[in-house]
Amino acid sequence: MAEPADALLLKAYAIIDETPDVEATITSLRDLLGVDHLVYHSSKLGVSPSIDPYIRLTYPASWIKQYLTMNYVDLDPVLKEGFARTLPFDWTELRVESEAQGAFLMDALAHGVGPHGMSIPVRSKQGHRGLFSISFSRSAEEWVELRVRHLETWIAIASRIHHRVISEVFGEDHPHLTDRELECLRLTAQGKDAGDIAIILGISPHTARDYLKSARFKLDCVTSAQAVTKAVQFGLLVL
Repeated sequence: MAEPADALLLKAYAIIDETPDVEATITSLRDLLGVDHLVYHSSKLGVSPSIDPYIRLTYPASWIKQYLTMNYVDLDPVLKEGFARTLPFDWTELRVESEAQGAFLMDALAHGVGPHGMSIPVRSKQGHRGLFSISFSRSAEEWVELRVRHLETWIAIASRIHHRVISEVFGEDHPHLTDRELECLRLTAQGKDAGDIAIILGISPHTARDYLKSARFKLDCVTSAQAVTKAVQFGLLVL
């Protein structure tokens, strides 16, 4: 019997949060999801996949060597599409634009990559882009069934691993809060409500609430109290 999606996601989150090494994390996620290979691809600049790339994957060493030797990064349609799109896409949607690209895909298949796959573009609030890809070699029927059952789970996993990498490896996930947003949070920590904050800062209560709402969004928090705690943890706010 297939494992419920919520139970699978909890196990995936535990792997992402508790496995010290990102490469080991990707390997453990592959085994948990029951697919052939996983790839997480980003770059320190967060824009071009070929500039100072950061890649963790489970592909065989023979394919990695071939990929680098043949400089396939310039042909790879998964990368080309993945860093241009915003929505997940099945590899059947890829356009083969040249004989060279067709040869690349055949070579990938010969090295155990595909024939089925899905790529999930991810992006942080600060715009840092990444790509999470899944490769699957069994029947088309099994692939469709797996994709339908677990796509939402895969998307959540992709977002979680991206968040970990840009925070832990790149150190770029701390949001930028304006002086007004920080001041509103500081006054909230002192027990002031929106009306009090409005009087102290000389703004309207509506504007004060908007600053707090913006701070909560940037910090991914439900309440202003949670936002205060996270801002302190990030070193954005000193009480």
